[in-house]
Amino acid sequence: MLSVKMLGGFSMYYGDKAVMLKKIENSKSVRLLQMLLLSLQSGIPKNELIDCFYGWNEKIDRVNRNKNLNKLIYRLEKQLVDCGLPAGRYIEIKEGICRFKSRIPIELDTQKFEEMIGMAEDAEGEKRIELLSRANEMYRGDILPENQSEAWFLQKSNYFKKLYVKTIRELEKEYIRKNDYKNRMLLYSRAVSIYPFDNWQTSLIRCNLELYRYEEARNIYNSAVELYMRELDSSPAEEMQQCFEKFELKDGNHIRSPGGINKWKDMDKSFMGRRSEIKKAMFEETEVKGAYYCIYPSFVDYCRLVARAKDRSQFESMLMFLTLSQKGEAGSQKQMDLQEQMQLLKKVIGDSLRIGDAYTRYGNRHYILMLAHSNKDFCSSIFERIERAYVKSQGKGTLWYYADMTQELKHAVP
Repeated sequence: MLSVKMLGGFSMYYGDKAVMLKKIENSKSVRLLQMLLLSLQSGIPKNELIDCFYGWNEKIDRVNRNKNLNKLIYRLEKQLVDCGLPAGRYIEIKEGICRFKSRIPIELDTQKFEEMIGMAEDAEGEKRIELLSRANEMYRGDILPENQSEAWFLQKSNYFKKLYVKTIRELEKEYIRKNDYKNRMLLYSRAVSIYPFDNWQTSLIRCNLELYRYEEARNIYNSAVELYMRELDSSPAEEMQQCFEKFELKDGNHIRSPGGINKWKDMDKSFMGRRSEIKKAMFEETEVKGAYYCIYPSFVDYCRLVARAKDRSQFESMLMFLTLSQKGEAGSQKQMDLQEQMQLLKKVIGDSLRIGDAYTRYGNRHYILMLAHSNKDFCSSIFERIERAYVKSQGKGTLWYYADMTQELKHAVP
């Protein structure tokens, strides 16, 4: 049997032997094979393949482009045999349609995935849940992610992604109906690992909140914010932050809507019984040292609080914008590990500032520092302190900064 996997990556096995085509990464032969396998039942019009691989060029007539495709088909069939598949023809052209044909059986993960979902639609009860769950577990990511820049593959990928999301929504309904929190969290966690920027963290946070797992929910949110700021230079969807505020506290039996005064009292008791957990989350139990690191949304709230306190107590505070850059000229040395250096700088900043100061990471190369009870005259010495500590810690980058008084920033806001 020829086993082909295309969900989340591309691999082929003939029996237990890997089929490795030459120049597999971006060659036209491999893309042609992938297109034919993804269209195993219907095939692809030859004209569509010609346009896809050779485009429209007035200098190259249709006859020559047709010859080029025929040569490509011949090379692909030869490569398949050279890789260990039985000799024979693997591509059939009939009535203008190209199809992948083989004497040996073929197993495609994309085809099994579709069939599993189709079977689930015709099933009921536990059998339906089992089929949806198996289909969900089969999905490992976008089909052929290395080809996502091409419209043909992107369209196919979007189709399979919609089917995957459908399995999530269908299973979600069943798990909510059965109060199956364990499988709900596994479902969302898997979605987060495959599509970390599709806001699945919000569903995972809500599930943890419903189980009173506030610390776990907060950790998921913090990790999501760090990821979004590091990779996208932006905050997660506002919905993720609002789920904490809009969450409805439930009683011990997970009842969402109190039926009467006694139910309200039960929910109040549940809330008061968690005072120690709340205080533990809010106040640090270990000895406090260095500046306070927080994620960007929390840092924004802290800065707003400082600005309000200034109006009453009249003290100066500064915002310092700190940037990490590569040393030397581009290409003059081996590139530093940016994430490793940012983690080192995070520790250096925390150790170099006072416990009343706060800082946050913003994007790939930046930190923002809130320096309470400081002015511009102290910023250069604070920066020098951070820079010395960074160099002493074997830092490999170059630091620079810009500082502004928070009062000036406040007046500059339109």
